[in-house]
Amino acid sequence: MHLLPCSRPLPRCLPWRVLSLALTTGLAVPLPAAEPAASPTPAKAYAGVPFHDTVYHAGPQVIPGTLQNEYYDTMDISDAEKAAGAEEGITYHDTDNKNSGSGSLNGLGSYKKEFRRFESPDISYIKLHNPGTPVDDTPFNLVPPDPEGLYLGWIAPGEWVRYTVNVLADRVYTINTMYTSKFGGHIAFDCDGSDVSGPLAIPTTFNAADPIEWRQAHHWNKIFGLGQLHLKKGVHVLTLHFLDQPVMNFDYMEFVPVK
Repeated sequence: MHLLPCSRPLPRCLPWRVLSLALTTGLAVPLPAAEPAASPTPAKAYAGVPFHDTVYHAGPQVIPGTLQNEYYDTMDISDAEKAAGAEEGITYHDTDNKNSGSGSLNGLGSYKKEFRRFESPDISYIKLHNPGTPVDDTPFNLVPPDPEGLYLGWIAPGEWVRYTVNVLADRVYTINTMYTSKFGGHIAFDCDGSDVSGPLAIPTTFNAADPIEWRQAHHWNKIFGLGQLHLKKGVHVLTLHFLDQPVMNFDYMEFVPVK
């Protein structure tokens, strides 16, 4: 795949792991490096391809538009190779070689329960009307979630996922996102290996009034205007980095041109 440049690479500064430490300790540091240590620059021989299966096969996700977080890039290899971690370090970086949601916590028997179950990034879906204990439809939501929407979750600091995107216009974009976050934290984007966002702050959705501790990961919110990034027209590989806090879920991100 031939990748067009997204933006001028930034000067080398601090690695992401140092930035993450600074963000949690309050230490003032310069902007992060153009090449995150945990995410090597995608080369022309990048083996990832846009996610596709029997249900979704629309090619690269389009910007401006909605990026579904569960549709991170895949590789055209067998399920056995995926289960063995062949995509690790190419289309994603995950801290363990298991999917904590699909096929595990969620069990088997439906498309949503088994979605991408052979891959390590953890996937689940919005659960409404759960018998006994409400999960994603509680009064602790700030915004009602999409019924049965798939999402990327169980996020740990240092993890990342990649998306092949088709940018239709050379513009500055802002991001709206549907998410949960127990502790708050920061995310960032690079494009074809060059930083395009710097750290973006994610507000916490913690609510002490919820008596069930595990449900702190299920308080949904939508935030608007999450920073700005300049993307050039063409097909690019965006890498979404999770910098410094665990227990986040992301359903989707809307890329909106800045007027």
